[in-house]
Amino acid sequence: MTDDILLRGCQTTVNDVRKLLLQDSEWIDRYAHYGPIILKNCDEIISHKSKFREWKPLHVYMTVGAAKSNTQFSLRYLGQDVAKLRVNKEFINISTIQHHKTNKRDFLCDIELDWADWKSKSASKFRKHFSNNPISSKASGKGNEEHRIESMLLGEFSKKAGVDKALWRIQPVKLAGIARFQMPTPLSASNVKEMKYAAANGGGIDILTRIGKATKLCVMEVKDENTPKEPPSKVIKQAVAYATFVRELLRSKSGNHWWKVFGFKGELPKSLNLYVACVMPSSSQNDYTFAGKHICIESDKLHLHHLYFKEANGIVTDIETSLRLCKINPAIAGKNC
Repeated sequence: MTDDILLRGCQTTVNDVRKLLLQDSEWIDRYAHYGPIILKNCDEIISHKSKFREWKPLHVYMTVGAAKSNTQFSLRYLGQDVAKLRVNKEFINISTIQHHKTNKRDFLCDIELDWADWKSKSASKFRKHFSNNPISSKASGKGNEEHRIESMLLGEFSKKAGVDKALWRIQPVKLAGIARFQMPTPLSASNVKEMKYAAANGGGIDILTRIGKATKLCVMEVKDENTPKEPPSKVIKQAVAYATFVRELLRSKSGNHWWKVFGFKGELPKSLNLYVACVMPSSSQNDYTFAGKHICIESDKLHLHHLYFKEANGIVTDIETSLRLCKINPAIAGKNC
């Protein structure tokens, strides 16, 4: 696909998203309600999280909805929900009731907890089960494989700069700075040709990151394959759809609140530079043609980029990206190609 055709397609996606958001504007008041509440609850979320240890390889997630009440976290293994945690004053309880069937199917875990004490023997047994590396969710379908990759990348991006971090100057956006989350949107954009407004049932952004020294926000669309059926040129359009929503959200009446939810301390810039990346396994289908191109939305810009990775045994071994605000670790670059 030539540059011009791809850019025109991305511009069409931008126009379509803006039209959908203008036609049904209920999202404006809904997100204006979410933002201030989440900011208000940040200190309590941090306080609740401080009462328990994450216990890797289980990771703490929180939905935007849960952040409004600040008491419930999710525990995920390989990106898949395996339990809920509820914090109430000094008590921490864990439940697997909603996930018992999939825990047994995907991870051979038949331990059932019904809001048990986090420090109980049964809860300890549950945590140790996952520490023993149960069967990968890879066997349970494409959706869970994408969750696994998202979790792997979040773990990689979350590392502090060091010899084992493949990409420097990148950190994922987390709720209250501590809980992984998937930013919700009001769009159904898995197929940009049939994109719809889905209100509160829209799809989520796979990964939001802050990149670079002069920090920028980056919207990432993650895929578990890189094939002719779903090439980078298609995935970048899906990422553009979600990035367009983020731009419209930041330019809405609650934009300043969401700018702070995303971890920025300064004022919302008058001209936004949002970065958009398709994140995919490296293959012969790698597409470099759109790298560094941009699309204008009034005074703001969406910058298009790619990030292709290689992995071995669930660990990122190599990254090739056009995100120049980041920096590939020279100790790792090309080492495992």
